[in-house]
Amino acid sequence: MPVPDLHDLGGRHIFLTGGTGAVGRTLLDYLDQCRAVGDGFHVTVLTRDAAGFAARHPVQAALPWLTLVNGDLGALPALPVGVTDVVHAAADTHIGQGRVAWIDQIVGGTRALLDASRAAGADRFLLVSSGAVYGPQPPSIPRLREDYIGAPDTLLTGSTYGQAKRVAEQLCTIFHAEYGLSTVIARLFAFGSAHIPRDGRYALGSFIRDALSDDDAPIRIAGDGTAVRSYLSGHDMAHALITALCLGTPGQAYNVGSEAPVTIAELARRVRDRLSPGRDVEILGAAGDGQRSLYVPDVTRIAALGAASQTDLDAVIDDAAGHYVSRA
Repeated sequence: MPVPDLHDLGGRHIFLTGGTGAVGRTLLDYLDQCRAVGDGFHVTVLTRDAAGFAARHPVQAALPWLTLVNGDLGALPALPVGVTDVVHAAADTHIGQGRVAWIDQIVGGTRALLDASRAAGADRFLLVSSGAVYGPQPPSIPRLREDYIGAPDTLLTGSTYGQAKRVAEQLCTIFHAEYGLSTVIARLFAFGSAHIPRDGRYALGSFIRDALSDDDAPIRIAGDGTAVRSYLSGHDMAHALITALCLGTPGQAYNVGSEAPVTIAELARRVRDRLSPGRDVEILGAAGDGQRSLYVPDVTRIAALGAASQTDLDAVIDDAAGHYVSRA
């Protein structure tokens, strides 16, 4: 009997960008599980360094249904013959080589891949976008719906990522309307999996790092701890993305995330209680002005396709922490 949270992908050839990052590697784990309900699919991953990925992650690189190809969105090779689906998950979520280059990467890379998908005759195209396209979440809206018409402020350089993702989404809309390419957009919110980085840019990863440190140092919160987030499990995230790819309505956007809010301070305490009971939690930032930062989606639309969250926060923490323990 088929497992309900896996997809039969038999006969598909998926071209995946961003396959070597946290989202991509979590997708690869999920796709390997999908073999239980339907074999005979293939995935080609575009990477800047196939040999390096194989050296760092030999188990995933050796998956029999996976091919790694060297390339870059800035000089995109032709897609392999027979590609049926394209998943575009490549885009740095934090500034690297400057904001103009960041926009070029997100917008130009999306345009290049849309052109290549159209030329290859791909059936469906999934853009992994972000909840950042909505701009700041008003405190009066506990969960953002896809029809919310807010936007990042164009006068703030901190809006670069969200603005670039908005343009990438617009390109997908145009390619669907003018060229008939079946584009679907997934707006990804926070998630946790075995592959999330544990540096300071990611609260969950950095808290797990602190909790598993050999010394007695506290788990440190850079801000005041009042920001509200929610965390989807890696498996549920990947299932939602592939659900959007397979079943999403072309020209539509779907939030992908958890509806269960948690403050950053509470997240740190939950990590502490699961992994290092008794360790202190230290809040480094000064108290804010009473305006809490919110980042929580409404996921009714993707849940209607059969991709509701099934994993609680403690299980998300355990999964990520188990991976960190095993590689320490």
